[in-house]
Amino acid sequence: MYNTIEALLNEIQSGEDSYLDFKVVHFKGKQVYFSKEKASQELAKDLCCFANSEGGVIVFGVRDDGERIGIDRDKISSLQQFIVNVAQNNIEPPMGHLLIVDRILIPDSTGKEKYCLKLEIKKARYCLHAPFGKRPYFRIADHCYEMTLEQQARYFEKRGMLTPFEERPVYQAKKNVIDKTLFTSYYEKFYEIDLDDVEVPFDNLLQNMKILTQDEAGALYSTGMGLLLFSNNPDKWISGAYVDIVHYRSIEPDIDNQVDTKTISGNIISQIEKSMSFLELSPYLPMRAQKDGHGRIDQPAYSLRSLQEAIVNALVHRDYSIQGAQVRIFIFPDRIEISNPGKLHNSLTPEALFAGCQPVRRNQMLAGFIRNYKSPITKRSYMEGKGTGFLSMVRECVKVTGRKPDLNIIGDSVRVTIWSRHPFS
Repeated sequence: MYNTIEALLNEIQSGEDSYLDFKVVHFKGKQVYFSKEKASQELAKDLCCFANSEGGVIVFGVRDDGERIGIDRDKISSLQQFIVNVAQNNIEPPMGHLLIVDRILIPDSTGKEKYCLKLEIKKARYCLHAPFGKRPYFRIADHCYEMTLEQQARYFEKRGMLTPFEERPVYQAKKNVIDKTLFTSYYEKFYEIDLDDVEVPFDNLLQNMKILTQDEAGALYSTGMGLLLFSNNPDKWISGAYVDIVHYRSIEPDIDNQVDTKTISGNIISQIEKSMSFLELSPYLPMRAQKDGHGRIDQPAYSLRSLQEAIVNALVHRDYSIQGAQVRIFIFPDRIEISNPGKLHNSLTPEALFAGCQPVRRNQMLAGFIRNYKSPITKRSYMEGKGTGFLSMVRECVKVTGRKPDLNIIGDSVRVTIWSRHPFS
């Protein structure tokens, strides 16, 4: 915006408006001051105003009347750092990715060139930004206004901000976090074609498949789905994108009675496979044998198919926008509890699931990818796409343990409890 000095100067001479703002900058040492309220609060509000509206430009070193008074050259670095700090630390969610900073020389009214700093703020596409402790702001003409709740709702609808988390860019996770080996293995197996023979450029292919997407400034970032499927450490960028397993010797989650703990990270397929391997091989899960006329028959405490279904559901259908909450698997002498962040999606209820209601999935595209992976246990797809997985899990539990699983909503999470065939301590 205003990409030449001539264009910017013409706009400055026209005055502040919906897309342009001026700021005189004062310094006390390296401390930045403006002419009004506390500088960090004032700048946070102005950044949010532009980002939540149509974007815009702030020119530092220009008076309200348009006169270019400039900034000392040796102070510009301090100002730049101040702007970045405010964008990252005083605004929720952080918006450093929306900023483009340029040092420029602009002539004042006498023709003498002055150092100024041009800050371009891109329009936010995926969220509303607000100073900490405040509502979001928006800009009309040359003023900022706090949004009402009704205005916030209209903005979400207007901008399509209800785009699922799985399709949004995960800022800081640039395109190189996608592991090409993981993607190639998936693509060539499913599409039965060598990736080198695909005519579409690699980045374009990943964008077409919603694994990469552009941010407001046109930079490529991984989507939430891309990280979960094709990065080796999605929890580095998505808080809580891993599994915690804890085994207790008691029937209550008492830290003094922990037998074993395990944190499982990696991409979502790795999390499923490692979790199942842990449960399948754990020496702490009860196994009894019964002799009949044909010899010794092992009686496992659980159906591996039912456990797999519960773990896949927890990882695929969880709410990844909930920060700092992971999938948890708690093993007790009489049961296994599998919990995931996020309530049942949409209007779905536990009663409807047990009745066979066709579920509306929170992460539709992620579920679609998971269907293309086969389970080592069942030799079939992890998800069959018919909406019958939950009832299959119920039937497996009844078949092996004689008891239906429990499904409970606990706060903002879903917990599935699968009971043991023969509990013992």
